[in-house]
Amino acid sequence: MKDMVSYTPLILDPNTAHPDLILSEDLTSVREGERQRLPDNPERFDWFYSVLGSEGFNSGTHSWDVEVGDSTSWMLGKYSTRSPSAGFTALSVEKKLQRIRVNLDWNRGKLSFSDPDTNTHIHTFTHTFAHRMFPFIQTGDDVKVLPLKVSVSVEQMS
Repeated sequence: MKDMVSYTPLILDPNTAHPDLILSEDLTSVREGERQRLPDNPERFDWFYSVLGSEGFNSGTHSWDVEVGDSTSWMLGKYSTRSPSAGFTALSVEKKLQRIRVNLDWNRGKLSFSDPDTNTHIHTFTHTFAHRMFPFIQTGDDVKVLPLKVSVSVEQMS
């Protein structure tokens, strides 16, 4: 059963995806492709090759892993759609990493990044969040939100 269960903590919002980005059918990965003819809507990015997560957060702690593979053309972070002056806060690093863990602690105002393969802290942004924050991905390569490992246990009733 556990091989059949998969949970991805972040689903990408196709209404925000730049027209040159192709989302996977399950809305968990993104890659650059040929420009698509998409509806013109106010949520859609038209200047960065970017996409937002479908769910925004205005409290609590949230975490997700993103596979960046051999790509060095990516930025991960958060975006505030209600505050144009705030825009986005994002991380891009020079060294090659295969995966990035993003941790958002909205209540404490911390957006942290780490390498889950080496359990190494990369950077933390600190800010008092006042608006709903949406996960933000900018890329010119393949990037995938990874599913969480699911654990199933059965308790026997005596």
